[in-house]
Amino acid sequence: MKLPALFLASALLPSLAYADDVALTDTLKAFARCDASFFSSLNSHHDAWQAYAPLKQEKDFTWIAVKNRADRKANLVPVSAPPIAGLKLLSYTDEVTDLGPLGLYYYWGFIVDGGIDAVAQRLAPLLEQPGSLQKGNGEYTRSELKVGNGWQAIKPQPGKAPGTRHVERVLIVEPEGKQGTQSRISCSVQGGVDAGLLARLRPDIAPVDYPRTVAETSLGDVEVPAGVLQRLDSPLLQPKFKTLSYTYLAKKGDGSKDVPTSVTFKAEGGLLVKNEAYGNAFNVDRLTQADLVQLKSKMNGVGDGRVLQTREAELKVPTRWAPGQTLSVRLHMLNVPAKPTDTPIDTNLTCTVGERIPARQVFASLTGDAIKLACDQGDYKTARVFIEDLGVALTLESTSSQTHYVNQYTAMDVVR
Repeated sequence: MKLPALFLASALLPSLAYADDVALTDTLKAFARCDASFFSSLNSHHDAWQAYAPLKQEKDFTWIAVKNRADRKANLVPVSAPPIAGLKLLSYTDEVTDLGPLGLYYYWGFIVDGGIDAVAQRLAPLLEQPGSLQKGNGEYTRSELKVGNGWQAIKPQPGKAPGTRHVERVLIVEPEGKQGTQSRISCSVQGGVDAGLLARLRPDIAPVDYPRTVAETSLGDVEVPAGVLQRLDSPLLQPKFKTLSYTYLAKKGDGSKDVPTSVTFKAEGGLLVKNEAYGNAFNVDRLTQADLVQLKSKMNGVGDGRVLQTREAELKVPTRWAPGQTLSVRLHMLNVPAKPTDTPIDTNLTCTVGERIPARQVFASLTGDAIKLACDQGDYKTARVFIEDLGVALTLESTSSQTHYVNQYTAMDVVR
């Protein structure tokens, strides 16, 4: 018996719809891995997706194409797919942000219908490890840290940037808009992202758009301009030691203490080569005069590996330490090597000279006098002392709109 063509076509519709359902779900599962398998799955199920989102295809991968991932007004396109595993996709987003020393941030994902609790509940079964999606303060997150060529699960760290020394991969469900009716499901790779990693995770990004690798610059590679050095001729600010090292604890306003900070100075040509070690986390190299005038600095362990160089300096230093006199420093600084998006950093420091006290009040082994200095640097104010027998300033207390610290010196060693 021959069946009518119309009957055969209608009989096939449920199976075709089911095949599309499976294809869409497989792709969403691949997306949740936050790796290149999402783009491979879009390619395998190209026919199922092409009716619902703008696709581009190359070789063996396909992606949902936005106009410009670097433009917040052009990094989103609508998606019209039917609900997938209970999730109604509304649009696809693809964006990249360069936060300098905080790292590079690449996001890709979907805006979906529903609040974060309902969305996370439907998303979790699509994950290879559903329990890895953890509820935080207003979001759900699965975080991983790049270790060697692999990824290690870590506790989510909202609000903490990986910087340029580490790379994190994150799956996040967060509110979209203020109404609580939509959510954003994003994959993110962030931090010290390089071309090799992007090639593995994001085949949709063309090599021409990969981040350029910049060779790390050492402090010694950057010269202080001659015009700046010529201004550093004050007899009051000359060092009177070969090396100086000390350790201090910064006591917070609530009574707690930070990790001990270790500082070393080496006198070179009337200037001080300084290193500040903040526990094992990171350290900072600086070239200063009397630890009052910064000439260059570089953060090690965090930041982008560049050197902040003083290009212009204006100093007014008194001829003697007399109460009421002022010392003022105006610095114009730029990062080296420069980036097109860099802006100069200008800083002004004014210190008012106060009374003399015995230096032993600062630390028992110190000799001679310590001259009090009340220093103002805008929002940042410090109480310092200039140790006359050493030719260096020490900070006793610092205050800003956000913090207040009192420094307690616990060790000091001088080689003259």
